Formats: sequence, C-alpha cells, structure tokens
Amino acid sequence: MLGLYNKKDIKNYIKKGSKLSKRALEIQKEEFFLSKGIVIARNNKYHPESNPNGIINLGTAENKLNNAEILSKINDPKVSCITAEQLLYGPNPGSDKLRSEIAKLLNRHFHPKIALNKENICVGNGCAPLLNLYGEALFDAGDAFLVPGPFYGGFEADIKYGARAYPIPVQHEEGDYLKVSEASLEKALINANRPVKGIIISNPNNPFGRSYSAEQLLLFCNFAKRHGLFVICDEIYGLSTWKNIVSENIEEGKSIEYYECHCSQCQDNKSIKRIESNIDGESNKFTSIFSLDLPDPLNTHGLWGFSKDFCLNGLRIGITISYSKTVISAIQKLYFLTCIPTNIDNILVHMLSDEKWTDNFILNNNHKLYKNYSHLTNSLNAHDIPYVKGDSGFFIYIDLHQARIDEYELWMKLLEGGIYISPSQAFFSENNYFERNWFRIYFAIEAKELDLSLDRLYKVLKSIKN
Repeated sequence: MLGLYNKKDIKNYIKKGSKLSKRALEIQKEEFFLSKGIVIARNNKYHPESNPNGIINLGTAENKLNNAEILSKINDPKVSCITAEQLLYGPNPGSDKLRSEIAKLLNRHFHPKIALNKENICVGNGCAPLLNLYGEALFDAGDAFLVPGPFYGGFEADIKYGARAYPIPVQHEEGDYLKVSEASLEKALINANRPVKGIIISNPNNPFGRSYSAEQLLLFCNFAKRHGLFVICDEIYGLSTWKNIVSENIEEGKSIEYYECHCSQCQDNKSIKRIESNIDGESNKFTSIFSLDLPDPLNTHGLWGFSKDFCLNGLRIGITISYSKTVISAIQKLYFLTCIPTNIDNILVHMLSDEKWTDNFILNNNHKLYKNYSHLTNSLNAHDIPYVKGDSGFFIYIDLHQARIDEYELWMKLLEGGIYISPSQAFFSENNYFERNWFRIYFAIEAKELDLSLDRLYKVLKSIKN
C-alpha cells in the first residue's frame, strides 16, 4: 500500500505513527516490574538435558509436583472426549453443572457461613481477567483500593490496565506483616489522593505464604462497612494451606514429623537452628472469608481458581464468588469476554464430580507441599538465611540482606547465576533498608531441581561476599 505514495508522504506517515487511545498510551508508559526478570528467564529457560545451564524459575508460582496425577485424570478418554455439543458456544459464566460442582467443592472445604450454590459462582479464563471484571463493575476509572503491603504485584496490573483503578498500600504493624491496624487503614483512606472504593486482600497472603487470622479478616470487613467500601478477597491458595490440612489429617500412629522430608540432606540439617526473623508475627489457621459472620455479605466478594490448588495454570480457570445478585448480574454482562472453552468446562465437571479423587488429590498435594517446605527450610537454616515461616501456598519470603548490595543488582546477579526469584520491589515494598532485599522463592518443584536452584543461590551469595 505504501508504494502508492511518494517518499514525502511515507515519511509523514511514519512520523505520525499508529493511532492509540489515551488509555493505551498510558499503559505503554507503565512497566510491570517482574517482566524485566521474566523475559531474561524465559529466553534462557532451564532444561536438564537441552539447556542444563539455563535459568531455573523459582519466581513464577506454578505447582509442578502433581503433573503425573493431574494429567492422568484430565487425559482420561472418558473425561477429555469432545462431543458435538462442545463444538457450540457454552454459557458465558460456565455451565450450570460446573458451577454447581465448584460450589459443592468450596462448601466442603471453605465451610461458608451461607452455603454457596451455582448462582454465587461465575467461571472465567483466570483470576487476573476476573479481577478486572470486578474492577469494571465496582470502580470508576481513576478510583482506588486499599491493599495491605507488600502485596501481590498482579493486583496492580490486573485491575489498573483495564478498569484503571489504582492501589493504595496500607502499612502493616511492626513485627507482623499480616497484621494491619484500623489506624493504618484510616490513615491510608484519609491520605488517599483518589476516591477509595474498596479493599483487596489475598488470603493466604502472597508473597508471604501465610494466612490472615479470622480477627484480621473481620477487621478489614468491619472497616469497609463503616466507610461504605467493598472487600474483594483472593483465596486462590485456599486449598494449598498445607500446614492446616496436613496437621488435621495425621494418620493413626503417626506424627506431623512423619510428613516432613527425611532425605539424607535434611537429616544432616534438621538439628540446625533457624535464624529468627523479626517479622514472623503469629501463625494462623486458614479461614475463608466466607466462613465468617460477615458484617456486609453483599459487599464482600471473592476469587478462587484451579491454577494453584489443582496445578492447572495453563488452562486459565478462575471463578468469582459473590452473594450479591446485583454484582453478579453486572459482571455476567461482561463474562462473554472471559469464557472458558466448553471442553475445559466438561473436563472440570468430570474431575470435580469424582469427589473421592478430588479430596485425595487435595490431601496428597498438601503432603507434597509440606514435605518440600521442610526440605527448603532445612537447607536455608544450614546456610544461615532468615525467612518468614510459611503455612500456605508454594513460596516463602527470604531475607538476603547478607549480600549487602542493592536489591535490583542482586536480582540481576541471581539471574546471571541461573536462578530466577522475585524481589520485594515486585510486591511494592517500601523503599527502605528493612523492606528491600527480601525475595519470594517458591518450592513446588521436584527436589532435585530445587536443590540445584538452591546451590546456585548459595554460590551467588558466596561470590558476592568474596
């Protein structure tokens, strides 16, 4: 087409460039911090045979411990067979069967005060786009939400890029990252430079791999009600609360220690004491926000998904949970943008309808997570690396102040050394000595690869000290 124009016309065309909306121009100026490291890691991805010197990814929260079990289930011809009906469009928010099965699953494990049914559930292509749907339905462009910091960095991108709503971090209490006072919430609300419409939290918490107490959750909810705010609680790791699930399902004649790692390395390291962290705070049993006597249930909404608890990141299946018919009606109008494929819907129905298999999978997954957590922490203890004790999820927060260099510089050196983990800046930590130089490291990976990753971490730290 450009051949029809002379050189002057072409020059003017190139100079003017492509046309973009103001929204797109704003987004282009913004940068998702983790992308700097993710791009480097993905362009040099580790493989034990084809690229053994590549970068091992311990930054992206993907559970790789159950590939054989989950693949065996979903690749069963009885489950994965595509029918003529599945060649047609399905219901935007998921089939009635799937939403009913999800409600039954969450009723069994989350114990909601008001039992969930299919009318409370909508299914879409991942929690990130569904958080944006909440944003479209609950915020106006330019609004803000309170979020306890440091916080999962995806909250900012997921809701800002589409709905144009912005996070306002709330300071935690000294000595406990999962304790937020009413005074801190009030201060953040008063000092906000945008209209605040809600509070968004992750429980279990990301990046700390710990659960909020029931009292703290109610504090958020009561504060929100007094100020006319809504609450969105992301419970995507709610069935990976391994400390609770394992301790509550100890087999007869066994102790909790039975489920820890007993490899020779762990046996050697087990007696080494952990360096205490000054931000440990209290360990709490996981409590779903929906199991509480909520002060404002119609303005308390949730997220959950299959990516973490069922190791299905790539299938992209998230759900919204709400008791509000008004909110559900609003987001369902947008659900045509986030539909899941009908064959995936069918696979999930078959999987969840086998309750015995599903509940055994959840228990066995948590056994594996508990074992790997003990393996990781025994190794960290042996190398004098402090960390915040975990109880949920696939990761913990480790303290790398011993490197005594700038956090970003350390992050780049770790990548050069063949390991990718997530720095505190990705979680919007405060720019001070105490909150920087913490990293989130995940452990839902086979022990051999985890050990190789840790060896690389220790080598980088040793090279810096020398």
